[in-house]
Amino acid sequence: MPRKARFKKGTRVEPPRQQPPAAPPVSSPSDDNNWLIPPPPSNGGVSAAALLQLFCPPRSEPRPEPQATNSSQVTEPCNEDIDPEANEVDSFEEHIDRMFAASDAAKHKRRKTTEFWDVDLIDSEGIIKQAKMSVREAMERSLNGSKIILRFNEELQAVGDGAGLLSGILGALDSDYSKFPICEKSWAKVRDKDRVYDDCIKEMFHFQDSSGRIKKTLLQQMGKSWKDTRGRLFDSHYKPTRIFEQNLDQRPEGIPREHWKWFIDYRNDPATKAKCKQNALNRKKQLYMHTGRSKSLARAREEESQIQGRTVGRGEVWILKHKRSYGSYIHEEAWRIGEKISEIEQLDESTRILSENDSLAQALGKEHPGRVRGMGHGPTRSQLFLSSSRSRRWIELK
Repeated sequence: MPRKARFKKGTRVEPPRQQPPAAPPVSSPSDDNNWLIPPPPSNGGVSAAALLQLFCPPRSEPRPEPQATNSSQVTEPCNEDIDPEANEVDSFEEHIDRMFAASDAAKHKRRKTTEFWDVDLIDSEGIIKQAKMSVREAMERSLNGSKIILRFNEELQAVGDGAGLLSGILGALDSDYSKFPICEKSWAKVRDKDRVYDDCIKEMFHFQDSSGRIKKTLLQQMGKSWKDTRGRLFDSHYKPTRIFEQNLDQRPEGIPREHWKWFIDYRNDPATKAKCKQNALNRKKQLYMHTGRSKSLARAREEESQIQGRTVGRGEVWILKHKRSYGSYIHEEAWRIGEKISEIEQLDESTRILSENDSLAQALGKEHPGRVRGMGHGPTRSQLFLSSSRSRRWIELK
């Protein structure tokens, strides 16, 4: 008499061979790790293997970041102009991307190819009216003599929908290599920046600069976009397996042949390759990549402040930008920092206010010179912390 199969807790069930599918044994609720999906009614030939797929309940704790192994090699684009101090990375880990690929694909499918921004236009007579405008319309000078009103926060960073439109226009300008040639070693050596700023940005947007600080910030944004676009062009059009003439023939549209030749020679220079390698290593060390995509930190902080009805600190924005849409952190390290920020703010609510000892500073440690974490392009340590400390001192004296 054949023996009956026995099942133990944690044992993987293999589908029976050469037998019709049968209902699996009912497991108790205590078997949390591996539940068997009960087979549906007769379905006209579903295989036993498909019926006996294991089901894992959803995880409640943060998903840990995978560790790299010697058998897998991670490759990423080599951009010779990556800022080694940059803390804003808009890419995601590949293993998490695969999990939510279907959801993301559905969102992108519903997204319109042309994005329109709700902006205010002011004409020569000072009359203001609302309008919806795309980057293409603004670039084609469809303003009829009007200008787009650009709003700024206290740190002189562009905010609102006008800032989103400005970002798209800056990207379009930096991709125009008739204005900004590709054959320069750095953004500092690119000529005609001031002319393009005056002829394009100042002609499209209405704002008052403050001692040139806004212009400096916008030129920095343009330089970053120019460098990023240049790196992507090289990675997409140059292949090391091709001969030189073949790579020369594959130059991007709109770039003269002699400019592309100069850029290929520059990127293949040993000094440039060493710089690329070091920048790639620096980028791999960046743990605190955020989920904000193209939206700036200033815009995110402004929008969250409007939702909360109060000024939101950079610690709160850090948590917001390092969580996914369903509420979990992007990796375990981000969860650890986020929990630390929340704990600090619960013990002392004054740490929400921007300062050199606010919740983010306590959680992440000493600031890097030259830029302020969690604030985005523009503000410096002296501009933010000295002015805020002076304001607090003035209030105390008053």
